[in-house]
Amino acid sequence: MKIYFEEKIGDPKLFTGRQAELNSLLAWVQMTKKRLARSEAMLSRRKTGKTAIMHRLYNILFHQNDGVIPFYYEIKETPQWMFDFSIDFFLTFTYQYIGYRSRNERYINTFMKSFDNALEIAKKEGCHAIVEPIKFVHNQFKEKNAIAIWDTVRELPREIGWLDGEPVIQMIDEFQYLNRYIYRDEMCTNHYPDFAGTYFHTAEYKTAPLLISGSWVGWLMRDLSTMLPSRFRYDFVLDNMPENEAIETIFKYSDLLELPITNEIAQLMLELTQGNPCYISSLFFTSYIHKDFTTEDGFLKTVEFEVLRGGIKARWMEYLSYAFTEINGYDSDLSKKIVLYLCKNKDREVTRDEIKKALQLDISDNDLEKRMRVLILSDIAKQGATNFDFQGIGDHLFDKVFRGEYQKEIERFDPKEITNEYKALFKNWKEKFHVICGKYGSLKGRFAEYMVSNHLKYRACDNNAVFFSMMNNLPDNFEFVHYQSVWKYTASPVLKNSFEIDVFAEALPDQYSLIGEIKNRLSPFSVKEAAVFVSKANQLIQLENVGKYLLFVYSIEGFTQDSLQFFKENKIAWCDDERWLDNVIDQKAEA
Repeated sequence: MKIYFEEKIGDPKLFTGRQAELNSLLAWVQMTKKRLARSEAMLSRRKTGKTAIMHRLYNILFHQNDGVIPFYYEIKETPQWMFDFSIDFFLTFTYQYIGYRSRNERYINTFMKSFDNALEIAKKEGCHAIVEPIKFVHNQFKEKNAIAIWDTVRELPREIGWLDGEPVIQMIDEFQYLNRYIYRDEMCTNHYPDFAGTYFHTAEYKTAPLLISGSWVGWLMRDLSTMLPSRFRYDFVLDNMPENEAIETIFKYSDLLELPITNEIAQLMLELTQGNPCYISSLFFTSYIHKDFTTEDGFLKTVEFEVLRGGIKARWMEYLSYAFTEINGYDSDLSKKIVLYLCKNKDREVTRDEIKKALQLDISDNDLEKRMRVLILSDIAKQGATNFDFQGIGDHLFDKVFRGEYQKEIERFDPKEITNEYKALFKNWKEKFHVICGKYGSLKGRFAEYMVSNHLKYRACDNNAVFFSMMNNLPDNFEFVHYQSVWKYTASPVLKNSFEIDVFAEALPDQYSLIGEIKNRLSPFSVKEAAVFVSKANQLIQLENVGKYLLFVYSIEGFTQDSLQFFKENKIAWCDDERWLDNVIDQKAEA
């Protein structure tokens, strides 16, 4: 699918997983077309994929051009005069609307926005519905009436949706900053702490439902419950990615960054990050110059750098600094002791009375509850089953970040203990990994895809004879070449029937492109599976206008007799050679 709106993620191929969330949002869009969808809130901490999902949804809707107008706006994390904010909001919507109507992505990506230019291009592109609003808001702009102009521009998307007969999907990123960074005056001295409440009636309309996001979950939930009660549903709370999507992300980052990773380290990374996309990304994009994912020691040193000095620490310190600042006159050291106690008991809920007794706190219940509310709002503690039960963050990295920063000042602590704890974790995971997973890991299929792709990228072209010997039913004129791209092909969600191809090695038009199915499991590849693969491959060939190509199947457990006959009749290559899963195939072949 073509990318129209520039995505912050960078290379569109980095977008991985979140299929359940995207499918749910696309179903919500279908409800919007019938004027039945309610406004929704998407909640999770920073760098878990909220913005990436919004950007991808925007591009899908722009591409579909099918009865829904997308609008995306990010609330800036900086003090803003309500008047200036309103003008920027209006011009952003106006240019995106014109871009959608004219099918010209240049308008939706420009930062050079003005009233005069907006009016000119609206007339030029025949976007008549927005012409009068531009003139009206421009007059309000001249009068400098901040309240009036915000009331106008806030309601404009739903008005346009009503007049055009096509609903507007309003995606507002980092919604919680409305109450923190909007001011009533130009000098930004008169704070507007309940600005988000102006959406009280606007959020109810079905002609322009909102999809809002928040990186401070507790903070945004508080604002929604107090200022916008019953206006938003919380269906899209982003959890860590499921195992299959997380491991695909790991291997995809490895491929795109050309940073090799062994299957065992990939499994350790999966266990350590628990599928958190922020952690996976931080480890791959770390500034640690000696990062190495081919040995356990190299991986451990990379993790330690990120936790004690790198990006993972920086992101958590933002939440921690906010929490301890918001304690407001209370002894922050006491709050740090509470967080440390929650870290040590992160696998269970603890009561208010237990905290007071264990830490020998001589404070009132009210004082303790105020501290706990701040920790919950700051997303570094969770509310338990009742208002008097609490739990720490249940992952393998937060408590290491916290203890590395604060435990030494709270109690005697040597940060080297963290290294020993990781080694113990790795040992337990590896034992489980080898017992349960067998020779190539719990996600053997994903690993096999990664290894086959790597060989096609970096080795096959220069070792044609070796790789020929590993394949069956190759055409006489076939040769492995330097492919333009080698990647797992996932059909765009804009298609009604999405599908995946394990390996798509795209060559020049006069060379053979390779389209492959990879199976690494304990049963032979069947003729029924072969027919399904051919059907998917034919869709890819049509969608991507592939000229010269060869289909192939790799199956570590071999093939049924009727599938081999099917391959011969349909000129499909096949292979079950384990050397495809070996990193040092070239050296072995030469020996």
